[in-house]
Amino acid sequence: MQMELPAGRVIMVGFGKLLLNQMEQFLPENSVVVVEDPDIIRKRDVHEAAATLRCVGSVVAAPYHQDLALAEAVEEHLAGEPVALVIAGLEYGVHGAAVLAERWGRPGAGAKAAAALTDKLELRAAARAGGLRNPEWTEVHGPADAEEFAAGGPVVLKPANRHASLGVQLLEPGDDIAAAWELTVAARDDIMLPDRELAWRYMAERRLYGHEYSVEALVRGGRIVFLNVTDKLTAGGRYPVELGHVVPAALPEDVRRGFEEAMTLFVAAIGYDTGILHAEWMLGEEGPVLIECAGRVPGDSITFLLDAAYGGNVIRALVELLAGGSPKLPGSAPMGAAIRFLTAPAGTVREVTGIEEVQQRTGVLRAAVTVGPGDHVAELRSSWDRVGEIMVLAAGPAEARTAAEEAAGAVRITVDAGAAL
Repeated sequence: MQMELPAGRVIMVGFGKLLLNQMEQFLPENSVVVVEDPDIIRKRDVHEAAATLRCVGSVVAAPYHQDLALAEAVEEHLAGEPVALVIAGLEYGVHGAAVLAERWGRPGAGAKAAAALTDKLELRAAARAGGLRNPEWTEVHGPADAEEFAAGGPVVLKPANRHASLGVQLLEPGDDIAAAWELTVAARDDIMLPDRELAWRYMAERRLYGHEYSVEALVRGGRIVFLNVTDKLTAGGRYPVELGHVVPAALPEDVRRGFEEAMTLFVAAIGYDTGILHAEWMLGEEGPVLIECAGRVPGDSITFLLDAAYGGNVIRALVELLAGGSPKLPGSAPMGAAIRFLTAPAGTVREVTGIEEVQQRTGVLRAAVTVGPGDHVAELRSSWDRVGEIMVLAAGPAEARTAAEEAAGAVRITVDAGAAL
């Protein structure tokens, strides 16, 4: 059903194709104005892709990566037309979206909060000042800085202001930090970045050990109005690639309450106003320890898991919040949902079997493999190196986890490792 919005346009900073696909269900025709960098419009064929979306009316070329002078271009394009809401389509668009919302008096994260959410060094400082548990950290400018900070111990090396987990490395004592530095600096998704030079920052942290969770929260006026804890599965070794999620996490009530308290502290610490947060935490003996937090819609199909488990529509609720509304939000989750990502060793794919059978299983919402015979699989270093996914819905989180793992185990991707590129 189409949503009733305040008069005006929906401004999306950064072309979020997957997000727009979900917003197609309820936004009015031609209501969205997409703001994208000219280089990325070219590299991603944004005009052509946007033309397939009923809800997109136009695309404005304006830089927003580390350059917040986008308002003039958007206002010229709008020619006095009002703005109903502003939303970030991608992580790189979070700060620009907050700046525009603040400029036009629309609900949003707030420019100061968005600055912290897009720079992990600023995030650490704000979280520490707000009383949250953090690992020790420092900014590093080269491998010598990282080696001095590590002092022979385990350390995490990562970019401070790039999106997703690109360049993040978990290093053990004795690992070659100089070689790791080169990989971290080189790791970037160029198709999502403009061609001009950008200023990158890097950091090192004491490595945390424990089980990882994420918390998804909808916030209105600085108050959390919906909160979910997601159980996460990550790859072992140097690259902490996410391999699966279960919604909601099956936790004792006191542990869940600890996440809620930590998230409430976090919202206050960065001064976050309205929107969605996706925070990653390590559960330690004294409670949750902050890993990092994104101020945009979570990836990895988590919104689909939330909708399936809770029976709501998270994206619609977010749009209503950003439009100044008070959406009806679900409480507890009556079902459990899980996703398991498929991986394969580096090499050339020889055969894929089992996917058709898995697609017919009861409770399977989605099952897909993205490679076939002759395709090359890269070493698992980031989410882009995964080769498929299976999503299931079951009576509860434990049942969903088991069903997803069993279904993933039934898919066979045979690889000739000797043919790796």
